[in-house]
Amino acid sequence: MAYSKIRIEFITVPAENSVLQFTDTSFGTPLVMREVFKTTRTTSMQAKLPRKTGSFYHEYMPYNYRDAFVLDYNFFGYFTNVVTRGSTGTGTGSIEITATYPGAQFQLIEKPEGVNVVITNEDVAPIFEFVSAGYSTASSPQTHVRLNVETSVLATKIVSPVVANNTDNPFYLDLIRGSSGWLNLEDANGNDIGTFYKMPDVLDPANFSININATPFGGTVTITEKNITDLVLEYSLDNIDFQSENIFSGLLVDDYTLYIRDSYGAQIQMTFSITEFGIQTPYFYISESNSIRFANRVNWGDAANYKNDENTLGCEVEVGIPYCGCQRFKSANVITTQFKSNYETNTVTIIKEDGTAVNVPVVKKSNNIGVRDKRDAFKYSLGNGKVGIYFIEGNIYDYETNAITGTHTLNGTLPEWAIAGGYVNIGSAWFTIDEIYYDETKGADVIVYAENYSGAEISVVVGSIYNTFNFEIYEFVIDMVDYLNQKIQVKIENTDAVFEPVTHLSEKLEIAVNFPKNVEIYYWNDDNTDVFYATGIRHLINVALTKEEGVVDEESEAYKTDTTAILLSAQLHKMKKFTFEPQSEGIWWKMMVALSHKNVFINGVQYVKNGNFETEGALDDSNLYVLKATMLKTGIVYNADSATGDDFNTSSIEIPGLIETEIGFLEY
Repeated sequence: MAYSKIRIEFITVPAENSVLQFTDTSFGTPLVMREVFKTTRTTSMQAKLPRKTGSFYHEYMPYNYRDAFVLDYNFFGYFTNVVTRGSTGTGTGSIEITATYPGAQFQLIEKPEGVNVVITNEDVAPIFEFVSAGYSTASSPQTHVRLNVETSVLATKIVSPVVANNTDNPFYLDLIRGSSGWLNLEDANGNDIGTFYKMPDVLDPANFSININATPFGGTVTITEKNITDLVLEYSLDNIDFQSENIFSGLLVDDYTLYIRDSYGAQIQMTFSITEFGIQTPYFYISESNSIRFANRVNWGDAANYKNDENTLGCEVEVGIPYCGCQRFKSANVITTQFKSNYETNTVTIIKEDGTAVNVPVVKKSNNIGVRDKRDAFKYSLGNGKVGIYFIEGNIYDYETNAITGTHTLNGTLPEWAIAGGYVNIGSAWFTIDEIYYDETKGADVIVYAENYSGAEISVVVGSIYNTFNFEIYEFVIDMVDYLNQKIQVKIENTDAVFEPVTHLSEKLEIAVNFPKNVEIYYWNDDNTDVFYATGIRHLINVALTKEEGVVDEESEAYKTDTTAILLSAQLHKMKKFTFEPQSEGIWWKMMVALSHKNVFINGVQYVKNGNFETEGALDDSNLYVLKATMLKTGIVYNADSATGDDFNTSSIEIPGLIETEIGFLEY
């Protein structure tokens, strides 16, 4: 092998204190070789000029320089020296310095006059070192990872972890996941190098946990890894489409298989289930305060679905003689019916006597289910896998488009949806609210939920879809004039992808211009009870009357002596006792419900219930009942203490078809 060399030719004797300097740049820190020429002989490690004796020089420059160079730089024999002498006594000649190791790279820095320097650097032999090391998929990826190594010179021997001869560069070793140790190599010249390796972790299901939040808007699953620091992971629910994000949202109730794979070919799978979310209990309620009576349609059986008051019409009760009468409505009546439901689809149809059906529009009157809210908040770590959210001020956003719709200034309070057990949405994930607590350091109420977050406090946009109530309020209107001189029934059908369908059918309704011996009862409550009266709904029924009697409710006090009696006070309240024609049990009950409302108008005159109802029945072996109701007329009172003794009559003048209420005159 040829090695680098430098040839120094002394043409003339160098001048006093002149310098020859060159370096070898192959060292980590270049080796600097520097000599200073003197005119006197010394014992220092420097070159000496020949001392003058008479008129000629009797020393030789090349030898002197060689001796000084050997003393200063060649203690370990890194160089060889070849000297040639010029004319005797002239100090001329040359010295050739040759490296004894590969890769030397000489570079001239400075030389004196009269000295010529020739440098010959041979091709540098590569140093035995690591060029690269990385990982890839092994032949058994579940248990091993491939270590790929490239060196500058062929590593002919792998000393550890596996003793073997090697002819490849780069080469690879399939090593056990999670293992570590030293990789030691040798080249053909016996040079050795080594490096420490740590193989990627084992992909083990035990190192993963699945957190499931079953929200009303689909399940959210968050996968958390532990004891894994050096794997790039991807997740899938179908083993086809993989994602790097560890969250899946909007999952329906079902059983799932989670697939997890890493970049080195290993894959595991885990199972989980979304058991339930959202509104799991179907809800349908139609108040008996409504004008029309309905019964739930079921298949009656011997061991289930027994007949009861809620699922039978008048003609379906199990008595000897079931009465099949009709509810009566005048053609001038416009009847509104209200029900509450959380079913997806609510359909109302009118069934005529000939079997044809007419659809009736159903109008949603509330916004209770799926109320949406999205606004700025702050998120910070609480440690132990818990995160806090609080609100100060910021923007309010459209839930779907994220457009700014306004601003909020909650100043530490929480939105109405923020309750323990509720749900919060951040990004694409839903989380269950574990608790609410007051953080004195933030001066705010804080939503707490489970998430592995350890970063700094950040601003986030927080949303929620929540239910004020687990039902919506619906109404439909029937103008009875459209069915004059007909008998009809009303059917309400409620269907949903999750719940079993329910159907309600009304009693038969008879429509005419008027009915003999009929009274019209118009009624409602002032407050929202089982009916949401804020929509303006009012109820009405027409009932045949057998007898109407005037009765009185009186109170008096008199002062009595042996010779005289003096009336101190007396009050007379005018009342009516109504005896209604026999009705089926369902209508009998509806009449009592109607007459028990706060606002009751019978044929346009306002009454309030006075005392208990009287009932006769059931009559014989039928389902008929006779109701007697004593009703106190409002605003009619005679008071003996009155200055005038007149009636205090604050009732309205009766105008056919109109009544006066607190909101004005209403048509009935």
